[in-house]
Amino acid sequence: MEAPPVKLHIRLGRLVFGRRYRHLKKLRTCEIRGYSLKPFDEHRCIFVHIPKAAGVSVSKKLFGCLGGGHAPIDDFAHVFSPAEFADYFKFTFVRNPWDRLLSAYMFLSNGGFNGDDEEWARDNLASYGNFTDFVRGWVNTKNIWTKQHFYPQSYFLKTEGRLAVDFVGRFENINEDFARIARHLGVDAHLEHLNSSGRKDYHDYYDEECREIVGRVYREDIELFDYRF
Repeated sequence: MEAPPVKLHIRLGRLVFGRRYRHLKKLRTCEIRGYSLKPFDEHRCIFVHIPKAAGVSVSKKLFGCLGGGHAPIDDFAHVFSPAEFADYFKFTFVRNPWDRLLSAYMFLSNGGFNGDDEEWARDNLASYGNFTDFVRGWVNTKNIWTKQHFYPQSYFLKTEGRLAVDFVGRFENINEDFARIARHLGVDAHLEHLNSSGRKDYHDYYDEECREIVGRVYREDIELFDYRF
């Protein structure tokens, strides 16, 4: 007898989560394709890498690897023991939602990180002539959940509906906040100034309508982290 759709969805969800947890647990003892959680245990910390918030640079400078990728804090709460999770220094970097959205669009439009990114961009971005068309035609509370780069930042940082990190660094103040984290971890590392895109200031890409669309769609992030356009 075929499983009802709801029960099937729950089973598939548990299967996906189970694979994710097993993968992260394996990263505590080894490195897989540049990812490893061994430095998290060594420094008694957890870094939550939000897409398009300079996480690759931060992770490589602090740990020499890509850490746990874009795993949300809730995944780490299942991978580490309750005592470890409570004791480890949990930190992240966030970014102005208007700026982050533009960065994600540019990144994926230029091919992204791998073949999956390229395929997604062809299927979802190629029909839009520019960023303004993309915001007006694609950005809504449903579509942003189809690609991790567009997930709300709050999704990565909450467990049981509450913010679960000890320190929230800001992309806009990244050098100072990175130095503070490095001192806390006892790591001798310096983060060079990040501005590799060569694009104009994000304000120049928005008209009033697009600004309001992003403000509505990412309202929780804007309010939670006190951002303004």
